[in-house]
Formats: sequence, structure tokens, C-alpha cells
Amino acid sequence: MKKILFIALISTSLFCAAQERPCAKGKRSALASQIHQQAREASLNNLISHELEYDVKFVHLNLNLERDTTFISGSVTIVAKVTSAVLDTFMTLLHQNYTIDSLRFNGTLLPVIRQDSIVKAKLPTSLVSGNSFTVIIYYHGTAPVGGSAIGSGFSSDVDPFFGSECAWSLSESIVAYHWWPCKQILTDKIDSSWVFVTTDSANKVGSNGLLKNVVALGNKKRFEWKSHSPIAYYLISVAVAKYAEYDLYAKPQYLVNDSVLIQNYIYSNALNDPNWIAFEKLYLDKLPPVLKLYSNLFGIYPFYKEKYGHCMAPFSGGMEHQTMTTLGGFDYYTDAHELGHQWWGDQVTCKGWGDIWMNEGFAVYSEYLTSHYLDNTNFLNKLNTDHSLVMGQPGGSIYFTDTLNANAIFDSRLIYAKGGSIIRSLQFVTNNDSVWFNMLRSFQVTYKNSNASAIDFKNYYQTKTSINPTQFFNQWYYGEGYPTFAVTYFHSNDTLLIKSIQTTSSPSVTPLFITPMEYAIARVGHPDTTVRVMQNNAQEIYSIPLTGTIVAIACDPNNWIINDVAGPPTLDPNLKTGLVVLTKPLYEMSVGPNPSQGTFTLHNPTLISGRLSVWDLAGKQIMEKKLDENVQIDLGHSAHGLYEVRVFNTNGSEIFSRKIINE
Repeated sequence: MKKILFIALISTSLFCAAQERPCAKGKRSALASQIHQQAREASLNNLISHELEYDVKFVHLNLNLERDTTFISGSVTIVAKVTSAVLDTFMTLLHQNYTIDSLRFNGTLLPVIRQDSIVKAKLPTSLVSGNSFTVIIYYHGTAPVGGSAIGSGFSSDVDPFFGSECAWSLSESIVAYHWWPCKQILTDKIDSSWVFVTTDSANKVGSNGLLKNVVALGNKKRFEWKSHSPIAYYLISVAVAKYAEYDLYAKPQYLVNDSVLIQNYIYSNALNDPNWIAFEKLYLDKLPPVLKLYSNLFGIYPFYKEKYGHCMAPFSGGMEHQTMTTLGGFDYYTDAHELGHQWWGDQVTCKGWGDIWMNEGFAVYSEYLTSHYLDNTNFLNKLNTDHSLVMGQPGGSIYFTDTLNANAIFDSRLIYAKGGSIIRSLQFVTNNDSVWFNMLRSFQVTYKNSNASAIDFKNYYQTKTSINPTQFFNQWYYGEGYPTFAVTYFHSNDTLLIKSIQTTSSPSVTPLFITPMEYAIARVGHPDTTVRVMQNNAQEIYSIPLTGTIVAIACDPNNWIINDVAGPPTLDPNLKTGLVVLTKPLYEMSVGPNPSQGTFTLHNPTLISGRLSVWDLAGKQIMEKKLDENVQIDLGHSAHGLYEVRVFNTNGSEIFSRKIINE
């Protein structure tokens, strides 16, 4: 729990209960299943990813759906271009629960080979690179649930509050194939998409893009949604219920003669419900200013030529389906979070599921911007809540490699709360909001309709700001824990001395957080002031020229950094000498560059004797060397990922360890 401590007779601490984020809860529950089942089904993607050598240009889902069942029938058309030298077999994924009625490749009916959820069709004539083709797959069946799936890519339930029946999709991360045949590769964005759904005439259907037509078909209707924006496979969506439409409009300053439609599909029996009007509608009506704010800070709303909107569905949290979020209920910050995803996640999508920080961290950061600019009275409390959640445990890294683990992908504490918090910390490090937001807007333009990794962002940040963020990422992204500051002071002869001693919650992983810090100083008869200093060492003594009588000091008053403050601060007369000799660490060792593309150096300037070893994530020692002043570590032939360097002295005691990233 972070404490804002004042140099006075009392100290003040704020406690906020750590809660799971709705976005994380909904997505993780959709993927809740046995670990071995996750690995089995996810391996299907790995098994055929190298054989899915085609670029998807267009998909057309033409399905029959109802609000009270997970039965699906219809067809999916895929238009693609060959990217391999030769394509002799078409392959895709569709869960084995479904029966494939037929498959046509360029109009020719082909036999289908099924292997679990892998679908194969041998081509009568091989195609070479650059050739386009069209596949139509007709199928029917009931969507998998529970033990037969990694959660439910397509579900049906009754809303517990409004009693409304609803069927909806939630494909993140790897369960789109639970309801339509698809290529589940993040980096192959689909250039354009149509989603047509035929359903009972009492229903409405929400999906991506624009509703171009509603066709009456006896006692049924076909809703025809079309989008011309590139989209990742997991963001294609449907939601079916007895909906009523509630529309809003936002007018970003960049759209001189136009507005963005915010098209909301609300349960028809909820639209006039006093509770919905009093609570959820209140939050929803606040969304247009948020869209305008993000358009100013991140760049114009990416899909302004189509729309933004929501479909209600009976699940916890929200899912940022492109142009039409699906969510269980409206809440100001959940709504803001999902809207932020339209930039961070939808327009720019994570390159791999290990890069989910690019989606969720920036969506949480979007919440902070909403609070700062539009709901400032709750701003510090919101930051405190997330910082308290992060500091509820001493360790934990945003970086992870187990992309089959839903708990890691959608970790509320690390991916969401810590992820969003460190982005705000990087804004603090930048120390120039004009540079910072120009960089974010430029990043969106550069990676528009594409994918980006954490490394892509790190490198782009350095290019645009001329600030090397390697140390920051090593501490906050790859590292673990948080710093605690013990602060003492002495004020005399118009000079304030502040002594700060930093300890960390995970010293074996991250023994020091080198970071700027702010101290807010209140004085009698003089204006309050804030000073910015650098914590470069575990112990720092700052000498600050300052007149007046000091009555209070606060460490990091604006919550820029995840940290705790031990206290209360005490008067330390020994500081009056202005002594600034710092205690040096016993072992002055470092490893760099980190991350690296295979080559690292352990620097041992004090010539400690002993040995160095390198370990992989499986706990296997892969290297051992005798210590010298500079020890070369070559991982050029090792797998990419996280490793640990451990150093032992001649007595066999471990005296140093660092995690390194082999890119």
C-alpha cells in the first residue's frame, strides 16, 4: 500500500482494497479450463501455423444464430492470397464439435480431412505465391463449453439482472475457432469483413463495422454488418438478443463536418428500467467526452468512418470487439478502458500474446487519462487502488513466456494494474507531455492496422524521445517488485537536506529502482513547492536551497511511481553536515546490454573471485564460467526468452543474480 507521508507530527496513509479488473475477469473466465486442455488446443495453432501460408484478405460470416442457444449453422467465406512458394493443401481451424457439410475451393467441391480441430483440404492443383483463392466452408453444430474447450468462444445465457436471453462471442485469445473457421494468427490481420446473421425477427444482432441492411425473411431477419477496416481474428464478434438501440454522438475536433456514432444495443427490457436509467445510462452518457479526449491524445478515433458502440451480454466485464464492445454492464472506467482498446489492441494489436501489455497496459493507462482530465477528484484514489493492488505481493513481472496460461495473460495485478502504472511512470521519466503524447500519436500512425511488441514500443520510444528506456524496462517491465523509501530530513540556514534510503521488495531480482522522484514541500509564509530529484543509489542525500519554515513534505505526491514510503519521516540532526558520501554496494556487478540479441557481458570491476552460471526458465543450467573482470555470455545459439545469471563466490555463496532477455 502506498503511503503519502508528511513531515509533521502525524503521517497519513491511504488504503484501497485490491480488486480484480472487470476486463480481466471476463476474459479469464472465458478461458478457464484445465492447463493440459489449454496446451492441447493451443498446440493446434502451433502445429499448423507454419502451414497457414496465406494472407487473409476478406472473410464473410453468413450464420444462423438465436439468442437462447449456442447452435450455429451457415457458411464462412475466406478470400486469401498465397504467401508460400507453393500451396498444395488448404488448412484452417474449426472445433471438432462442428460438422462440415461441404468445402468449396475456388468453386470446386473438395473432400475434407479432420484431425481434432484441424481442417485440411488437398488442392486439385497447387497454387504458387501471389495467387488468390476463395474458400467457402458450410458447417453446423453446437459451440463447445466447459471441459471440451478453453472456455467458451461462443456462449448463451440469461442476464441475472434483466432476465434477458443473449448469445454472444468472446474469442480472445485463441478460441475464435470455437464458432467460425479461421486462421488464428495475430499478425495476419483481415483486410475487411462482413458478418451476416439470420435470426428470429424479435432479435437484433450487433457486430463490427456498419449495419448496411436488415432483410426481412418471413419470421426472421438477416442483419448485414460490413467493415472495411483491417481486423485481428479475435476481434470479429456477434451478439444476439432482444435489443433496443440507444445512440449517442461524439464530435472530435478533427472531424469538422461529422460526428462519430456511438451505437448501443441495450436489452429492450432494460432501456426503460429505472435502475438502468439511474446508474448504467448515467455512465454511458459520459462516453462522448472520453472519445473526444482520446482522439486529442492518441489521434483521431481509428474507426470514425464506421462507428463505436456496445452490445450488452450476460458476462462479467467487457471485451473490446472492434467498433462494438461487448460488455455485461456499463461503468465509467470499464467503458473508458474498452474504448481505449480501439487504439491500443484494435488499431495496433499485440504482436504475440506475450505482448498483451501493449493492449491491456495502455487501456488501463487510458483510464488514468480519463480520470486525470475528466474525473480529477477521483484521480489519486484510482492510482492508489492500482498501486496497492500491485504491492499486495512482493514480486511478479509483466514479462512472461507462458502464453497458454490465461491467468498470466489476463493478470489483474501485473498486466493491468502494474502495466498501466508503469506507462504513466514512463510519461514521468519523459518529463515533457508534448514529447510524450506526440510520440504516442506517431506510434499509432506508424503501427496503424498492424501489430507491435513491447520491444517495438521500447525502441520507438527511444527513437522519438532520444531517451534510452532500457534501464526503465529492466526494472519495471522485466524486473519484479517495487521500491520502499525511508526519508529523513534536516532544514537549517535556508538549506533543506533530504535523505532517502531505498529498499526493494524483490532484492534478488531488482535490487534498485533508479528513478526520478518528486518531493512536495509545504512552507509557512511561502508558496508550496515541488522538487524533482534522481534516486540513482540505494542511499541519496539531496541538498536543496529553500527558505521559510517547512511544515510538511510528501514523497511522490502525484503517484507517478509504484512505491511505498516507510515512516513517518524523522528529524536527523546528523544531516546538518551535508554529508553526501553514499554507501556503495558490496558487489559492484552488472550485466549488459540487457536485453540483447545473444551477447552479454558480466562486469566485475572489483575482481571478486568465483564462478558464473546461466539458467533457463526450466531450471536447467546451460552455462558455467570462472569469474574475471569481464565475462562474456554467448546465448546466440540459445532460444529467445528469459534467462537468469547467477554469481557465486569461492565459498559457494550466491552473491549476485540478474534476469536477462535473449531477444
